[in-house]
Amino acid sequence: MMLNFLKIESLGSRIIAINLIGLILLGTGFLFVDKSQNNLIEARKEALILQANLIAFSFTLNAQSVNQEVNNIDNLFLTQNWTSTKIARTQIFNENLQEIFDSRDFEEKTLNEDNKESFFSGLLKNFQTFFDRDAPVIPKEGYSIDDIKKSFTGITTAREYKLDNGGITVHVSIPLERNNLKKEVLLLSTNEGDIGRIIIEERQRFLRAFLIALSVSLFLSISLSGTIARPLNRLAKAAEGVSDAGVGEIPSMDNRKDEIGGLAKSVKRMTGALQERVKSVEAFAADVAHELKNPLTSLQSAIETLQISDEEEERKQLTKIAFKDLKRLDRLISDIASSSRLEVELAKGEFEKIDIRDVLESVVEVTRTNISKKLDIDVRLNIPKNEINVLGIGDRIAQVFYNLVDNALSFSKSGSSIEINAWTTKKEAIIEVKDQGPGIPKENLGRIFERFYTYRPEEKSFGNNSGLGLSICKQIIKSLNGTIIATNRAEGGASFTIMLPLQN
Repeated sequence: MMLNFLKIESLGSRIIAINLIGLILLGTGFLFVDKSQNNLIEARKEALILQANLIAFSFTLNAQSVNQEVNNIDNLFLTQNWTSTKIARTQIFNENLQEIFDSRDFEEKTLNEDNKESFFSGLLKNFQTFFDRDAPVIPKEGYSIDDIKKSFTGITTAREYKLDNGGITVHVSIPLERNNLKKEVLLLSTNEGDIGRIIIEERQRFLRAFLIALSVSLFLSISLSGTIARPLNRLAKAAEGVSDAGVGEIPSMDNRKDEIGGLAKSVKRMTGALQERVKSVEAFAADVAHELKNPLTSLQSAIETLQISDEEEERKQLTKIAFKDLKRLDRLISDIASSSRLEVELAKGEFEKIDIRDVLESVVEVTRTNISKKLDIDVRLNIPKNEINVLGIGDRIAQVFYNLVDNALSFSKSGSSIEINAWTTKKEAIIEVKDQGPGIPKENLGRIFERFYTYRPEEKSFGNNSGLGLSICKQIIKSLNGTIIATNRAEGGASFTIMLPLQN
């Protein structure tokens, strides 16, 4: 059964199945009320034995006033109010096994109970075979002669018997002596259906509770299925549409304040991010195609002209142009590949604590050694002694500053300087890269971080820059929950400011 349950794929069906399994386990309880029946029978035996002993004791105390005459025994039972046929039947037998007293003979006929069956009684009657107790069938006389014979030998017997209607009756027989007269036997027996009626009533109450629980469970199952399974199914279908077509609308569940509402918001945000990513990829692909087309067109034209040109000087010039185009294509392809790898790497989010000071010192040392001395440009570094820790990827953070310093070098004249300053606030690390170049035209400040956008002197631009450097910087800083801005210095030159959250 459990294996079949695990195979159920529908969440709504699982909710209903879980509730039904609990109800089935609850319902099996009334099939095993037999234990209560056993306890009840044993309790009745003990009660009848106690009652029989009390009656026998009373017979001993009243022996002088009681003889063998039946009328005197009747009067004694009436005056003592020992028993009632509503609870138990009282019989006395002599040594000849003849009945000399029966409480039913003199009590009013008050046992004519309503024989109408209720719905639950009729329903439970069909299950009676499940509740049958392993007991002997009562003899046709209505009592066991063997039990009475045993009691004449001084033995007290207590046994239960199965009635024709499936019920149980308990018989207790006890020796009875009155004033040293002949021995007699007192027989107490529960009324027909007494125990069975109690058990059936218990089962009826149990069945009523079960049916109420079943109704409530089915209602809750259907309700939960509607409030949980259906919204989830809507979300799944909407997400599937987005994944298949790349477009689609996630159903709004802003009115829900539960987990499903939170899930809907998360899926909506994720879908929005995916759609933005798709648009970004499409735009990137279009930009790449456009940027590659220009050098390829120039290269094609140079080669075609080179094939028909006979002038040596012209052929040298065309060859030079072809090499510049190839150099630019190589730079473009390298930067495009780097940008693509960068996106995957940042998406993994495998960040670690990085000390910005170490990164800046390394960038400045490499720059001074390889480039700045040749160009006669001074690179200055001003950083605090305390650690400046941020979360990120060391190589990618270093790439940001390499790109910014390289950008500053391309605009700086010989004899000028580049300043790198770093400090901290309570929550942020702030790094500045400032140069003494011509600055950024005001109309270009808003586009400086766009892909493939470049603005630099003609003699330095061709083939040396892809226009992806600053775009990559912004991409990296954004992934670190930071900010990068570009401004012009009042004294001349450009300034790039980076703000990153501190990591303690």
